[in-house]
Amino acid sequence: MKKSLIALLVAAMPAAAFADVTIYGAIKAGVENLDKGGNTTKVTNIDDLGSRIGFKGSEDLGNGLKTIWQVETGFNIDGTAGTGSHSGTFANRNSFLGLQGGFGTVRFGNVSNFLDSDMGVVDTWTYNSSILGLGTFTRDGDRLKNSVRYDLPSVVPGLTAALQYGAKETRGAATPSDRESTILGLGYENSGFFGKYAYVHEAPKAAAGVNTDKHQLEVGYNANNLFVGLGYKQSKGDDASYQGDYTAKDTKAVEYALTANYTFGAITPKFTYAHGDNLKVAGVTKDNTGYDQYLLGADYALSKRTTVGAQYGQLKFKGADTQKALGLNMVHTF
Repeated sequence: MKKSLIALLVAAMPAAAFADVTIYGAIKAGVENLDKGGNTTKVTNIDDLGSRIGFKGSEDLGNGLKTIWQVETGFNIDGTAGTGSHSGTFANRNSFLGLQGGFGTVRFGNVSNFLDSDMGVVDTWTYNSSILGLGTFTRDGDRLKNSVRYDLPSVVPGLTAALQYGAKETRGAATPSDRESTILGLGYENSGFFGKYAYVHEAPKAAAGVNTDKHQLEVGYNANNLFVGLGYKQSKGDDASYQGDYTAKDTKAVEYALTANYTFGAITPKFTYAHGDNLKVAGVTKDNTGYDQYLLGADYALSKRTTVGAQYGQLKFKGADTQKALGLNMVHTF
């Protein structure tokens, strides 16, 4: 009897010890048929579309102060090692340790920037290929390694504000997540209407490069089964281009995106249009460097946590063949 009681107490200990830990995540998979135009072979891929698992928790320190932490990892559900947030490397997504209280929230670690955590709302699509979603327009939403982020307390209902600094992880690194960066984010929501703005300042990619400054604005309405979002972004510097031929040069890029969704019961039809003006390099407009993108699709909610979707996309960079894609996806959150 004593042995049974001891065994029961030992078995119960982990549950008590980790009662403040929340496990969450999403499994996303789908089929994508891609036609990139010209003589490129059409391909059909069965892909992971951004699966992740996370652990988070907090500890009450008293006097309104608490410790907060989170470790989130992205992975491919087919067991292969991808790149970036698909690599399966532990804590490759939004992961941090911090404090929260009446003064606001401070987080240290591999922390999402404001464009990743609070913006990108115009991109309502699930995809791997950027033909099937706004991967080009939302490319600046990222996590910053070795960064500290401060979020102001919610003094005014609906108002959010954040300031983040990312130290350079490696001297020779040229990726946005590893470059010295400063980010300011502001947002306001009221009665379904919202407006969000972010400013990003990045150090040069290399000694011969120039600083990059980015401004992104998103406004819209999200209530009563209707979502309409408009995005605008302007970037200038050596990390502004969406064309590979002009990266690492002093480039100016201007882009727009419009998305509209409406939910009928379990079905949500969606449409997106995005446009990039011709790039300016050293003040000179370069012909055939802009792009246009169209997306049309629908999601069907099988339950509160499981959704299936279908979408068709076209992405055309001026002077190049139109890229087309058809995608089917399934998402389960937990």
